[in-house]
This record gives sequence, structure tokens and C-alpha cells, in this order.
Amino acid sequence: MKKITIIKGVVLAFMMAIAGACDDYLDVNVSPNNLPNASVQSLLPGAQIGTGFFVGNTAQIITSLWMQQMAGTGTQTDPYDRYNVSPENNEWNSIYATLLDDLEQIVQQGREEGNFHYAGMARIQQAYVYLVATDLWGDIPFSQALNIEEFPKPVYDPQEQVYAGVVQLLEEGLADLDKTTVTAASVGDQVYGGNLDRWRKAANSIKLKLYLQSRKTNPNSASAITQLVNEGNLISSNDENFNIRYFSSSGSFNPIYMYQHQTRINDMILSQRFYDSLSALNDPRLPVFFTRTGGNYVTYDNGAFTSVPFTSPNRSRWGVYVVGNGTQLANGTIENGGAAPIRLITLTMVNFWLAEASLTLGTPGDPAEYFRQALQAQFDDIRAFVSAGSLPANFEADATAYINRRVAAFQSASSTEGKLNILIRDKWASSVGNAYEAYNDYRRTGYPQLELAQNPQVGVTRIPVRWPYALGEIQGNAENVPLQDYPAGLLVPVWWMGE
Repeated sequence: MKKITIIKGVVLAFMMAIAGACDDYLDVNVSPNNLPNASVQSLLPGAQIGTGFFVGNTAQIITSLWMQQMAGTGTQTDPYDRYNVSPENNEWNSIYATLLDDLEQIVQQGREEGNFHYAGMARIQQAYVYLVATDLWGDIPFSQALNIEEFPKPVYDPQEQVYAGVVQLLEEGLADLDKTTVTAASVGDQVYGGNLDRWRKAANSIKLKLYLQSRKTNPNSASAITQLVNEGNLISSNDENFNIRYFSSSGSFNPIYMYQHQTRINDMILSQRFYDSLSALNDPRLPVFFTRTGGNYVTYDNGAFTSVPFTSPNRSRWGVYVVGNGTQLANGTIENGGAAPIRLITLTMVNFWLAEASLTLGTPGDPAEYFRQALQAQFDDIRAFVSAGSLPANFEADATAYINRRVAAFQSASSTEGKLNILIRDKWASSVGNAYEAYNDYRRTGYPQLELAQNPQVGVTRIPVRWPYALGEIQGNAENVPLQDYPAGLLVPVWWMGE
């Protein structure tokens, strides 16, 4: 088991952001040099920051392009935009050789020391990381992962088994939270400040996400979600959102801000397709989701850059709600931002999941009311987070009108499929800053209805439904790595898609 100090963990996380997705990754079988033991309360913040970077760095970049919220206008993002994500470029090392291993260190050391609350928080977070990883790649090392000495070439567990294993990890984490601990959980916890009730709600909300995500292939989804609804212990306010916090100072920026407003300011631009969809519905969130230049949105079409490069320095980039309040410059960049959280699981997401479950599985609750609450929760979060000077004029009245229009459209749809189309389209619009969730929704439901980007990679006939495995794994663990054909492997559905 690797030992890591908090300084190493934080530095590594921020190096990941600076490097973008160009790192030379180690594979799951490589063990970094051990360092002397650090305390669990000093290890936990680095692991939490690392989780935010996992979701907010390369995963966010690629999925925001594939879900056509952004378009690629750089040497790195143009290939991604056209579905060219080769095995050399992925987050495999940041998951296995660092993040999951660090969290396992906290679990084992916490239990040995009697710091069970730290073990519980780390186990819940580890469950979330495994869930994101299997959603992106499909089958992954799980039962034999993180034990290099005994399993130098771990098997790849079927995604269905990984999902079941994630539930078990969550149960273990909840059980540890219920035990007496030596050190107060408030020391080192950057997410909830040691509030165990909120950690319990986060764990149950991860379960909800998992059961809803697998509703097409898991016969127990409806009963499991019904139980969660009846227990009433899910995230129920924006204050309880499972967020990773960042700050507006060098070395602690939100990774999306660092990438688009600091290190690669010309690599991405608001997708014309996303802008058209939000603009057509007079979405009042546009000015806080994206920047403007001269009062206008500057957009580009997905995949167009490879044939007609975009050369203007002016472009619409991720805005204050996604990257943090700051001063917008004339070209669309933001100064003194970076303090937005990476929003992993929010009240908005929970209500969208409950709406979809009620609509498709008949679980308790009114899907239209859940839909309304999902939208209301995000507008409330925007008002609470974005400084008054950055909010559009008449934002509150426009928000109310927008919510009423969208719920009315949902209610008037004549079929379940029609209602699902409206629901998921609005969840797509609400998923800025965490496009991984929109990617899950698209693969599960087919909504929103997206056309291929221009100039797609040869052999790619649909938006890819999984990521390629790491080249180091293919070279060092070839007998266990599935779907090694590239890019054909990217088009094979993951288990929960039900295709």
C-alpha cells in the first residue's frame, strides 16, 4: 500500500490540471515509491481534491465535447471533439496508482487507529470514484485491484459486478460512520466539515444514482429506489451537495477554471449546438454558464476546427457559475475566478433522478414535481453562489417563467417517452461543469438527440459509449484487458445501457 503525504497529494492533483490530458500515465500494475505514514486527517483532503480533479479535468473536458456543450478549438481538444481519444490519453493512473490507493490507505489506516469516521468517509468517496470509473470504461479491475503483490495482473470484473461491489463499499462506509472514532471527523474533511449526517445523505444519493443508472438492466432498481425514497435520507438541500471546494488563489483553482482561463485559454469554445438549444428556450442561465464578448456569445460547431480553424482570441468560455466569480475580460476570459466547486452530486441531480425513476419505474412521487424541484434547486444554487453583479437583470422572474414553461411542456407531453425527452434535455442543460452526468444520461436514454460532430474519426459511427483502456494496461495486462480494438471498442455499449 502506498503511503502519501498531503503535500504530495495536493501537488499531484494540481499538476494533473496543468498538464491537462497529456500526461504519460502509469497502469494499474505499477506501484509508486512508498513514503512514511501520514495521518488520515492529512491524507483525506488530498484525496478529496483528487476526486474533484478526476471529474473536473479530463473527464469534464472530453464529456463536455462529446455532449456538445463545448467545441474543440485546440490541438488537444479538436481530436477529442471528433472522438479521437487514443489509449495514450486517459486518467487511468490518476485513478488506480494514486486516488483509489490513497483512499484505501485511509480506510485501512483509519480502522487500525480507531479513526472509523475517516475510514467511512474515504470508503464512501472510494465507492463514488469506482462508480465513475466503471461508467467511463465499463469492466474494470475491482475485486483484485490495489493489491499489486498478490494480483500483479488483476482481472477486469464485469460492470454488473462492479456496481454490486460499489453498493457493498457504501454499506461498509456507512457502518464505519456509525462507530466511535478517535479523532473528530471535522479535522481534515473539506467536503462536509465532518458532518456525518451529510455524509450519510451523500452515500444514499450515490446509491440512488447507481440504481437509476442501471434501471434498464437491474431488476432490483425500482424496489431499491422506493426504499431510498421511503427512508427519506437523500440530499435534500443545496447545503448538503456533495461538492469539492476550490479557491481563487494560485495553486487552489477549480480545475475547469485553470484549464480554460489559465493554461489553455484557446482550446475550447461554447458549442453552437448547445447555445442554440438554450437560446431557443430563452434559458436565463446562459449568462452565468458562459462568458460573452461585447455582449455577444461567440460559438463554434463541434468538429469544425479541423477543417476551418477558429483563430479569434474572443470566444465564449465557461462562466462564473462553473468556474467562479471574477472579472470578465473583453476576450471572454475571467480574472480572479477559480473558486467554484466541482459539483459531484447535487440536489438538482437527485431530483432529476427521482423524476426519471418515478416516470419510468413507477417509484413514489410525482415526476413533474420532482422536475420542478430539480430546476428550482439549480436556480437557487446560482443565486446563492453567483455575486449579485454577475446575475442577469430580472433573473428571478425569468427563472420562475422558465421553470413554469418547462414543467408545463413536460406535463403536456402525451407519452412517457416524450416526457423523458423533455426531462433529460433539461438535465443536459443543467449539467454544466459535470458533463460526465450528461454523458451517462445520453447513453442510457438517447436524449438529448445529438448528431455526430463534423469530421468524425474514421470508424466512429456513433458518439462513443465508453473510453479506451490505458495503453500501459494493454501492454502489461493484455490477457485481461477487454475491447482492445480501437476505435471499434469505443462503440460497444456498457452493461447498463441495455442494448
